[in-house]
Amino acid sequence: MGMKNLILSKSDQFNHYKDKANQLKKENKELKLKNEELEFKNNELSPELEEGISLIIPSYKGENHIQPLLESLEKQTISKDLFEVIFIVNGEMDSTIDILTDFAKSNPDMNIIISYTSEGGVSNARNIGIRIAKREYIGFLDDDDFISDNYLKALYDHIAPNRVVLSNFIDIDEETGEEIGSRLVPYSMNREGIFNDVVVKLTNLSIITTAKIIPALAVKGTDFNPNLNNGVDVSYYARLYPKNHFEFYFVSKEEGAVYYRIRRSGSISRQETSYQFNVLDRLKVIDDINESYKQVDKSDELYVHFLKILFDAQTYFIGLYLDEYPQDREKVIEEVRKHNFEYFSYEKLEG
Repeated sequence: MGMKNLILSKSDQFNHYKDKANQLKKENKELKLKNEELEFKNNELSPELEEGISLIIPSYKGENHIQPLLESLEKQTISKDLFEVIFIVNGEMDSTIDILTDFAKSNPDMNIIISYTSEGGVSNARNIGIRIAKREYIGFLDDDDFISDNYLKALYDHIAPNRVVLSNFIDIDEETGEEIGSRLVPYSMNREGIFNDVVVKLTNLSIITTAKIIPALAVKGTDFNPNLNNGVDVSYYARLYPKNHFEFYFVSKEEGAVYYRIRRSGSISRQETSYQFNVLDRLKVIDDINESYKQVDKSDELYVHFLKILFDAQTYFIGLYLDEYPQDREKVIEEVRKHNFEYFSYEKLEG
């Protein structure tokens, strides 16, 4: 009788991966497969952070696109002792954990942690990674992107107290594999050194979660909002930057620190206009910006300006909806007023 495709139950799937983790432990590999219901408490965190970088990489069904990232991690020129890689596989399972398990076995000199949570969502996954991280700096990577060979070394060479170090940034077309135009690229490729006004002059680059390393203690003091459908990065940096007043340092392009972002068909710029996406989701993000705005010292002109830029950028999406559905103007304005924002440019919603 021929073999039939075996469909494992959720518990069988978890036991399967748990067995794999136990096998690797016996082989003295640096692999930790966490229970899917794992919870972390702040009082369990050690205040002692080790030198180096913690890379936090959420992955949802990454089996078909994670390989370029893994290959780029293998090629890093920085000492393997100076970074750890934390994968947070989340949501419905595919073969990603198998791929990462094999990757860990093939790279015993690399500090690799694999965590799984049944709860989907990039925010929750990043928050788990933040709690696991034990190095002095944290960098976020997306599982469908990749980094240049000298990425980590060049960033780490320029660390300093309370400094965010930013890399160069290049967009890659998913279908052709070719570099494509991006308004972020000229900003990142033509700068070197300290630019403390980056949050207002290069706002779009400063609020991308990737392409930078950040002091871990600051990151650990701010969670990603798991209740947002999108605008997660905007929400996070609206709350992180004003309370930390970082110094910002751009690594020169000659040092070869490049973050390659794969542009996919489902990106925000290609989202269809809808009341949910353009209005309700934007207002949730503005709620977080508003909380930060209420706390910021209003004499702090730099960060007041920064937050107003973020307010207006989200309002722009609402305006796009009204351009297509002007008959909903009163409905939208009524919805906005329910939130009692301290700052909001209603004139941007005028017809």
